[in-house]
Amino acid sequence: MSILFYKRPEYVLRHNGPLAECSRKGGTAQDCSAAAIPPELSFENVICNKCLPPCSLQDFLDYLTYVTHDAENLQFYLWMVDYFQRFRNAPKSEKKLSPPWKIDPSRSVRTMHNQLPVEGSTLLVAKEIDINSDDISNGSTWDGDQSEELVDYTQTLDSAKFGVSPIKSPVKHSHDKFIPQQWKVLPQNQPFRSEVNRIVNHYIAPGSPRELNLSHNDRADVLRALEHTTHPSALTLVKRMLDSTLRIQSHPNFVRWSICNGNKEWTFALRAFAIMNILIGFAIAIVLTLSKYSRWWRIFAAFEWWFGTTNIIAASQGLCVLLHRLHTRQYHAWETKDYTSDDDKAMLKGLDINFISYDRTKSKWPVKMEVFGPANNYGGEPWVEHYTRKSWWRKLFERRIPVRENGLKSIQNRMIRQAEAWALLITIPLIIAFVAIPKGNLYPS
Repeated sequence: MSILFYKRPEYVLRHNGPLAECSRKGGTAQDCSAAAIPPELSFENVICNKCLPPCSLQDFLDYLTYVTHDAENLQFYLWMVDYFQRFRNAPKSEKKLSPPWKIDPSRSVRTMHNQLPVEGSTLLVAKEIDINSDDISNGSTWDGDQSEELVDYTQTLDSAKFGVSPIKSPVKHSHDKFIPQQWKVLPQNQPFRSEVNRIVNHYIAPGSPRELNLSHNDRADVLRALEHTTHPSALTLVKRMLDSTLRIQSHPNFVRWSICNGNKEWTFALRAFAIMNILIGFAIAIVLTLSKYSRWWRIFAAFEWWFGTTNIIAASQGLCVLLHRLHTRQYHAWETKDYTSDDDKAMLKGLDINFISYDRTKSKWPVKMEVFGPANNYGGEPWVEHYTRKSWWRKLFERRIPVRENGLKSIQNRMIRQAEAWALLITIPLIIAFVAIPKGNLYPS
């Protein structure tokens, strides 16, 4: 019976307003989403780039860029994981120059007062950094002591060649104009001071290219902390917010979105086709009922009902049975390649190449993985204009790409079996009802 009541990951509503620390409460949609996501598609596996397309880290970033429009959360999060690791491995003589930042207790209580979970809830947030210890290893992990996992993650970053590295040169960039005056200070011999200044310039300062959606008070607290130290404890507040937001909200929604294997045009056509099959089934049953033929011929309508109902139930969740059987999905709009290489060169030429290493990246849009890349505004990317001009017919028959992630296939398999089971339960009463109706004897004469 469990197959009949299986639910895909529930959609987790986005928090209106600035970033806040999320909590997972028993019986909520977040719990249902966690139960519906297999271990292969866990948040840790996605972040560590251990999942295959369409659930890889690049796909997650694409989803945040083009669908939810908050990719800066993941971009900053990736840098933060790497930064915590590098700071922990820095020489103790350098770390002493950046003392831990002590959070104002009254400020901490005021921030979290309305966000604490009820009794019995599970708070899924990163552990706070021990500000009384030079060892921040417990603060450089995200769910307990997983230092080995972090090593794998940093290796993943290197092998994927995202083009991100600590500041290696004092070259000034055009984005420096966003840095508040108080940030244009000497490094003060603190480790990673130049890098932290650029991070503030790029993600935290008001008007920065990838500005995080922080409240006024939270932003002021983080800026005040980073002004005095580069110790990771200065980022504790942002770390907790981003970890809980990505883990509890963005990740389940991403998995739910990845289940869909067809675009809007294909899904609309699939629903129309399914309804047509159901209507054909009724037409067959009615015609045979009114005829002089044996009532057992009416059973042939069952296939049309079952087939149409299966497809319409699956299509209601964005899943196409045919594409699933072929283990493929349609390209997303930003993955299409109907433009020329000249368009790529024009796009790259218009960006600041002083801090973007395109030759070290493999992704189609490498700038999204760059820590200090441009703003997450895709309006100027070549695919936008080409996809807008593409006809409805061409979008309907968009090209397909294989689905390689087995964890995602397992979810799709369960959803297809569920649709088939419900279709069978709906079809059996219908066919029994029509078979029980007496013959009409209207034709043939």
